[in-house]
Amino acid sequence: MSLIDAVTNLVSRVQVWLSSADQTGLAVSLVLVSIVFGFRKPVAKMVIWALDRLMTRLSVGLSDQTKAALVVPTSVLIVTLSLFLTLDVLQFPPFADSLVRRILTSVAVLAVFSGWYNLCGPFVSLLSGDSRLDLKMESGWMERVARFGVVLFGITALLTVWEVDIASALTGVGVLGAGLAIATQDLIRNLVAGMNNISEKRFSVGDVVQIEGAFIGTVEKIDLRSTLLRGFDQIPRYIPNSELSNAVVLNYSQRSNRRVLLSIPFLLSTTPEQLSGICDGLRVHLKTSGDFDTSEEAPQYVYVEGLSDSAILVIFYAWTTTPDYENSLRVNEALTLKILELSHEFEASLAYPTQTIEMAKPD
Repeated sequence: MSLIDAVTNLVSRVQVWLSSADQTGLAVSLVLVSIVFGFRKPVAKMVIWALDRLMTRLSVGLSDQTKAALVVPTSVLIVTLSLFLTLDVLQFPPFADSLVRRILTSVAVLAVFSGWYNLCGPFVSLLSGDSRLDLKMESGWMERVARFGVVLFGITALLTVWEVDIASALTGVGVLGAGLAIATQDLIRNLVAGMNNISEKRFSVGDVVQIEGAFIGTVEKIDLRSTLLRGFDQIPRYIPNSELSNAVVLNYSQRSNRRVLLSIPFLLSTTPEQLSGICDGLRVHLKTSGDFDTSEEAPQYVYVEGLSDSAILVIFYAWTTTPDYENSLRVNEALTLKILELSHEFEASLAYPTQTIEMAKPD
């Protein structure tokens, strides 16, 4: 059959279909599809606005870039759904109807999975962030894994629409996956441990942490296999997530304040009146300086603690209002100056370790 004959045959089939189709229904369908096509973007923006409101309730808003990326797949999905509604009215021949339905289903699948692909970032941030604690973990690798899963499921869905038998392929993938799981068990263990660390919110990027029995450093990155900690010596250390998951981690950045604990030594010759005046002055400083947390939840002690070999000890125990290191230095400076001021005011001398040596007279 020549090309001209094929075209002629196709035109004749279309003419037969047009003559048998419901002309009124066909006109209404065309008008409906035209209206939906014309208002596809405003409707898509309304749907995205509703989605953004829902995500905001979950404490994760959509960025302007994500909203712009969702407009196209949402518009395509709206137009595709309107075309689906017109198929019963158009009454295509069986073969053409099946082909058109598969094409429209494929377009809808692509639109849905394209939207999910663009939403991977916000959903991952929902799983890895906590607005109440102002935590935000390094989640780039989680986003990559999520997008890979969306692409894989999207391809599977398309093959299912076109009735492509993928059972044998899935069997091969299963065997390959088992082999990869054995070969990459260390990677998988670290991956699961990294997800556990994130879900438990043990630390965040930027936190200062101490691995008990090891070292102190700042968390710079949490990746697929390891976590990057940079020590105060500026040397980066890549620690496997599985080791961090099983270790005792002290997170200094999550404390609400810093403790101030001093044991102030005075000479053994200091009188009770002098000690009482110094303690009262320190209590006034603790309450009125504004440097310390004076709530009921924060313990505060200023007492004569006891005697040592060469001094009378006064204990000062309190908590600063913030965990900031520079603020703690300022608080300790003000407290030290206050101690010196009170010791001069009450004419009491600070003690230091001394020893008395008695020399025996020669015979």
